[in-house]
Amino acid sequence: MTAPRRFVALLVLAGMMAAACSGSGGGTQTPSVTETTDESPTPVETTTSGPPGTAIYVYENAGVTVTVRLEGSTGTLEIVNETGRELPRPDLYVKDARDGRQIDGRVVGSTPVSAGATATFDVAFPPAMDIENIGLLVLLIGDDNYGAFVRR
Repeated sequence: MTAPRRFVALLVLAGMMAAACSGSGGGTQTPSVTETTDESPTPVETTTSGPPGTAIYVYENAGVTVTVRLEGSTGTLEIVNETGRELPRPDLYVKDARDGRQIDGRVVGSTPVSAGATATFDVAFPPAMDIENIGLLVLLIGDDNYGAFVRR
């Protein structure tokens, strides 16, 4: 092939590829991928769960729904047990967002929760625990770490 023919062949091939990429070639379309860079704005999710000094956290998984409502360093923990089995006594702790230290909470009168039951307990943390510095609130059921709550 001579140089002009090669050039024309490349142009035709490039045109066919462009038509295939744009979906105008009649074939199946491939979803486009949007690439972001560090210059793209990052969406910020804000959580408001009440007046300053209050927070609501929820844990939902495998038939267990737990809601913790805090005002300062005290509040309530409500468990809805739809697992079909009795759950051992609940407990919880916080990881401080500033330094990662664990702050143990106390579930007052913690007892097992029967299958199909809903139970509410009072909770207390040391007075030094500040809601604004909760990095992670973690649920314990018996000796098992069930995982982290989501702030609502």
